[in-house]
Amino acid sequence: MTSTDSNIKIRSPFLEGIAGCFDFAGFLADISFPALRNNNPLNNDWQAVCSDYNNSIKIINEELNAEKKIKGI
Repeated sequence: MTSTDSNIKIRSPFLEGIAGCFDFAGFLADISFPALRNNNPLNNDWQAVCSDYNNSIKIINEELNAEKKIKGI
């Protein structure tokens, strides 16, 4: 199904902002825009980076300790 076949219209926040700047008559004022689901996207991005970093450190430590276990140290 393509976006032209569905009844759901996806609007870009950027285009909504531009349209609001040129909406002198207030035609778009009655349109209710959906609220953002993500309250703090920057925080969530950093949490994902931290999680990836911690997982990488854990994998590296497991690989280093596996070599020590094989050698019997």
